[in-house]
Amino acid sequence: MDEEQQAQQALKEMFRHDRAEVAAHPRRKPLLRDASRVRAWVIGIAVFLLVIVPVAFFVVYPRFGPVDTMTSFCLAEGNGEYAQAYALLSQPAQQRESLTDFTRASQAASLEDCSVNGGVPFIFGETRATLNVTYTFYQGSASSSDGTMSFVRENGQWRVDSTSAIF
Repeated sequence: MDEEQQAQQALKEMFRHDRAEVAAHPRRKPLLRDASRVRAWVIGIAVFLLVIVPVAFFVVYPRFGPVDTMTSFCLAEGNGEYAQAYALLSQPAQQRESLTDFTRASQAASLEDCSVNGGVPFIFGETRATLNVTYTFYQGSASSSDGTMSFVRENGQWRVDSTSAIF
């Protein structure tokens, strides 16, 4: 046998050996058999996170503004910090009642707490809002009453415009 035949024989032997190796160890099937399905889920989750969540944030988050203002107002009232509560009133509300009159009425009413009654505020044109509120007064004993609080947006901040409770 000459060198060329020996080289061919060696190549044939290597080929047989490689085929035997492949037959002995077949390729594994990929874990993700249907990559298009996985890709669709990944794209769906990405769209949800990148599009729907920010849109929901801009729709839902502004509704917390009146609730935050109501909470701050009621905490100030309950703690006897009437000047802070008065500062959360709208300009028209402050024009209707002086700080002295407001303080006198607040002390007489003895507001202890107030809380949201029935969900999110109704917002009208991003400038006005109404919120159903449960007021808790303390005059010898605690008593509750339901009412509303109206808000206006002034200089980018929600302010209490009126309440159905007596302060």
